[in-house]
Amino acid sequence: MEKKFLEFLEFLKETNQEIWIDVEGKRENLERFIVKYNNSKYGNINMRSEGIIELGSDTDKWGVELRVYFNNICGLSEYWQKRKYKNRTFRADEYSYRIDDNGLVHYLFDNGYRLGKNIS
Repeated sequence: MEKKFLEFLEFLKETNQEIWIDVEGKRENLERFIVKYNNSKYGNINMRSEGIIELGSDTDKWGVELRVYFNNICGLSEYWQKRKYKNRTFRADEYSYRIDDNGLVHYLFDNGYRLGKNIS
């Protein structure tokens, strides 16, 4: 899978585009995510940080979901073309597409990207 992640990272670098990364989940899951994020080399965030989306306690979601939002799909591989969604809700006026993939976003974190706005 790492090959696919590298492929997406190279795509971002080639297109030199702004992206947005967020994490969505219930408070208790977000708090666990924040501890792990802050204990890594990624930086220091809290519940009010850019890119944190807290869901209500009645939401049917077990963990956190990490997403990357972007606009330019020119050169996007067939694999990631099939995984992208047309973004119609969150930040739809800023970003046309999104990919929901925790592994991909962690790979992006490992390669210098952070929650919130990023410029490749």
